Amino acid sequence: MNHALIAFVSSCFLLLTASAQSPDLANLQSKLTVDCKSIRGHAGRIVAESGEQEFNVTVAVAHLKQVANFHSSMEKDLVAIAKVLSAAQGQLVAHEMKQLDEICKSAGSRIGKLEDAFNLAAPDRETIRRESRLLRETMAQGHEIHERMKKKLGIL
Repeated sequence: MNHALIAFVSSCFLLLTASAQSPDLANLQSKLTVDCKSIRGHAGRIVAESGEQEFNVTVAVAHLKQVANFHSSMEKDLVAIAKVLSAAQGQLVAHEMKQLDEICKSAGSRIGKLEDAFNLAAPDRETIRRESRLLRETMAQGHEIHERMKKKLGIL
């Protein structure tokens, strides 16, 4: 009987949380999804480009610039999301917000390493390939965390 009551109360809380969503929060969550997917996608293009027989550094650098732009947007979106969450929502997703902040910092570090690698007179393809792969993996983890957060907030 207690389990049924707990399940009912949890369901009511989720419905209240979902119905209390502001359009701003849903929009920011959508933007964050685009940021994460775009970083992953452009990092994947760098991996692919670095694996080509003739490594086109100009193309890879253009993708890195896009990665940096989406990363900057991701940082801003995370701050904005934190501001629009209600106190209850903030508590509900505090762990995910902390994890996403760590993911964002890790991605920033990887981007810095890639920028350093590209600034060398002769960019090392293996370093670029490795860091780009790690960036993709980092963002894949971020995507999983973000999806979990959206589910907790009732944003599908």
